[in-house]
Amino acid sequence: MRVVLDTNIYIAAALKGGFSEEIIKILAKTISLTTVISEEILTELVDKLTNKFNRPQEDINNYVSRIRKFIEIVEITEKISVIIRDPKDNKILECAVSGQADLIVSLDQDLIKLKTFRGIGIIHPKTLSWTFPEYFKKN
Repeated sequence: MRVVLDTNIYIAAALKGGFSEEIIKILAKTISLTTVISEEILTELVDKLTNKFNRPQEDINNYVSRIRKFIEIVEITEKISVIIRDPKDNKILECAVSGQADLIVSLDQDLIKLKTFRGIGIIHPKTLSWTFPEYFKKN
């Protein structure tokens, strides 16, 4: 299964850890799951952690370096303009389409409201634990 994580999942993991961090760790270690990302999403991640959340550059570099070890970076092959309220969210759809993803995981209500886009499911992170309980077993 090919999965795109919205930038907000990476940010939540970096700032708070918690369930978002658990999702990233599961994706990193599960061979049957491929995490797909674009350079545009990585750029937004760095920009937000730097300018909005004032994280130290060394911490950001280390975080992005760890992410790059388990993700597949895809080139955007199609521009999409579906989300009108916040057009920057379209980069998540572009990545999913270009990367032939099966699933988008997002905290963004504009994306979640779509439920699917071109056959790609769009879900809230909490939905993962009951959709794929085999990955989220409690020890």
